[in-house]
Formats: sequence, C-alpha cells, structure tokens
Amino acid sequence: MSKKIIILIIAIVAIAFSVYYFKFIDKNYQDIAKNLKVSHLIYNPDKILSSFSLIDHNGNNFNNESLKGEWTLLVFIYTHCPDVCPTELMNISLVNSKIRKNNPSLVPNVVAITFDPLRDTPEVLKTFVTHYDADFVGVSGDQNQIDQLVKDFGAYYERVVNGENGVVIVQNYEPLPSGALENGYLINHTAWIYLINPDGQIYAGFPTPHKPNDMAEDIKILIDSY
Repeated sequence: MSKKIIILIIAIVAIAFSVYYFKFIDKNYQDIAKNLKVSHLIYNPDKILSSFSLIDHNGNNFNNESLKGEWTLLVFIYTHCPDVCPTELMNISLVNSKIRKNNPSLVPNVVAITFDPLRDTPEVLKTFVTHYDADFVGVSGDQNQIDQLVKDFGAYYERVVNGENGVVIVQNYEPLPSGALENGYLINHTAWIYLINPDGQIYAGFPTPHKPNDMAEDIKILIDSY
C-alpha cells in the first residue's frame, strides 16, 4: 500500500471520527438541555475567559485560577442596588441551601463581581455579600478588567446619573460626569446568574426570574452530566 493511500485512509478515519465525536457531543448537550427547567446551557469549550487579576473582599488576589477546580455560581452586582442585586443574592442563598440539604457535595462556590468598583471597595463588598451567606465572595478591582469580564459573559450595564440638566445615561465605556460620585447614581444592568465549570469556563446561565428550587435541580443535572 503506497504512502499516499495510507495518509488518505488516516485522514478519512480522522474526519469520520471527528464528525462522530462532535455529533455525539452535540447530542449529549441537547439531551442535557431537554432536562433543564430554568437554565440555558451556553458552554463553548473553545471560549476562554479573558485574563484578569482582581481582588476579593478579603484582600486576596482573584484571577482566572480562582475559578478553577470547583463549580462556581457567578453574578455581577453593585451594593447600591435597591432591589435586583439583593434579590439575586437571596435567591442564590436559597439555591445553595436547597443543594446543601439534598446534595451537599455539589454546593457551588458563589462569587459576586461588582459593576461599580469606584464605590464597592473590598471592605464594602464583604459587608454586603456575607450578609446573605458567610461563604459568598465579593470581588472588586480594576474597572477595565471588570468591563472585559462583563463583555465575556454577555452581560451589560449603564449608569443612571442625576445631572444638573436631569437624568443622564452613561454607558459602561464612558467616564462618569463630574460630581457623579458625590451626587450618586444607579446602574441599570442585566441580572443573569452564571454557572462556571471546574475548568473556569462559562457553562450555563440562569435568566430572570430566578426560581431557587428549579435552579438547584438544574445545577445537579449540569454537574452530574459534566
């Protein structure tokens, strides 16, 4: 058998295996998705989070490696939020309580990254997030790196600033107007909760409204099938 024929056979076998493999993976993911109640499987094995180096509420470095090795629920928040963020954190607390009761080995870590590091220092975040659960971790740091993570997750936010001429909407890439910190501002933002796999990649997302019991069941399915 000539060398060219051998190479051709190897190539055909490799292509056939690849087609079978990816069809199997796709089918596997489709089967998982069919059993999910309130979450969306958004895993892309080729998508890696941008490199980041932030700081957690205990003053420790928090980076890509901090999301590896265990399952994590990640949410973007800000501490001046009047309603959505407290509700999100309360729901996550209920989710973990449900999992802790029925499947204690599957309880994920919880990380809350602030949209608003100008006001949400590590100390401020610690008081805020641990009010809902002592094991929750708040993360602050460089605004540009946080904004890149917001983009990686497909999240969004904008600041609502009370200016001299009325309310001004400031996009996340725009600087705050003069006096905004003193006068205060709110943040309009998306409110998804994300499940990160032990490889530090986005695996699934939970849109609003959040239903803790159903979320807990979905998390078990997602972890068991990984």
